[in-house]
Amino acid sequence: MKSYSVWIGIGVVCVLAFLAGDSATETLRFDRSAIANGEWWRTVSSHFVHLSYGHLLLNLAALALAGYVASPRTPIAFQIVAWFWLIAFTGVGLWLWAEDLNYYVGLSGALHGAMLVAIAPSPFYSVKVRWVVGLVIVSKVLWEQTGYYDDMANVEMVGGRTEARSHLYGAMAGLIWVAVWMMTRYIRNRDE
Repeated sequence: MKSYSVWIGIGVVCVLAFLAGDSATETLRFDRSAIANGEWWRTVSSHFVHLSYGHLLLNLAALALAGYVASPRTPIAFQIVAWFWLIAFTGVGLWLWAEDLNYYVGLSGALHGAMLVAIAPSPFYSVKVRWVVGLVIVSKVLWEQTGYYDDMANVEMVGGRTEARSHLYGAMAGLIWVAVWMMTRYIRNRDE
């Protein structure tokens, strides 16, 4: 249970933020004008608030799935740093590269990267399975960037438009993390 405390903690923070109501959502959400006025913490806090009960449940289910595939041997400090990286990269990515985006909430962007970060070192899956999962996530994210993706398809369940660019930035953060982890592991194994 201790090995999954970070994953559980993120879920608990999301639930508590949701239960705090609309004023908490407005205070914590990605708000371009507030960020421009110095409230940079919103690039991180926005990932813990959600549009609706359905949006929250969808993100909690994805969080549980990513946590399920993660290795229980991954040190807690490693998990915390990885999550901070995923959330910060996604939030700052939205700020820098989605200039038309005024508001954003939700964990789904970082979750796309979290699935990659979780499965890469997992002892439960073969290398082939890990590569397939990675390719599926990358393919999904790339498809979402095309004109064939309908960002309004889940509006009734989620309560708003899906911000597919957050998925892109989250997956990019995850791929960068996994690449650095693989390089570090390769160098460590080579030197031993």
